[in-house]
Amino acid sequence: MSRLIFLFCFLTVSVFGEMVKIPAGKWKPFLKESESKLGATIPIKSFYLDEYPVTNKEYSEFIETNPQWKKGKVSALFADGGYLGDWKGKNYEESQTNSPVTYVSWFSANAYCQWKGKRLPKESEWEYAASIPPSGKNKKAVETVILNWYGEVRPQFLPNVGQYKNGFGVYDQHGMIWEWVFDFNNTSVTGDSRQDTDIESSLFCGGGSLKANDFSNYASYMRYGYRAGLKGWYTAKYLGFRCAKD
Repeated sequence: MSRLIFLFCFLTVSVFGEMVKIPAGKWKPFLKESESKLGATIPIKSFYLDEYPVTNKEYSEFIETNPQWKKGKVSALFADGGYLGDWKGKNYEESQTNSPVTYVSWFSANAYCQWKGKRLPKESEWEYAASIPPSGKNKKAVETVILNWYGEVRPQFLPNVGQYKNGFGVYDQHGMIWEWVFDFNNTSVTGDSRQDTDIESSLFCGGGSLKANDFSNYASYMRYGYRAGLKGWYTAKYLGFRCAKD
């Protein structure tokens, strides 16, 4: 019996050692959809979420095992020409190994998560986990972090992961990058996604606030607007991902 307990503990650490267990709870969606009337909440089942965004080092291990996802080899159906745009040749800067990988498409992010035996988080799961403020802070403090990030000049090179920890113990959901979610195109924000070569400045829509549960939540509005303008093959300098697991 003791050996079975040891084996179970070992497997649990191996599979979930870099993931955080998010407890079940209720979440109030930002947008008023058919499943969520004004003021209503929806239940979220417990799940696991990566503690950090996927890094350059981790993604490099993925493409070494899955060479079809190497830079220059991916079909335009699955990633645009910017794929891994900040990697020099086939590699990335050694100093950036623990920075979040960016310039990845939904298809490549989804393939990575499946390779790890995981999946991309649902939008509701990602938002629910991201909504819990750090210990001793309130939600206004979280909004301040997000709005400051929106307003500041983005760095040429991203810092290492582990900069901002929320109340669930998950790092960097805010203040560093945008992140893919499984159902990113489920967001029904209407507006004028601008056809521009700069994805970072063009993926914001102008008319969706009429469907918002909270008109003052500008931080969430920008995030939902960004997702609404994405296509599965898009890549962008500050767009990365993390994985989830049931």
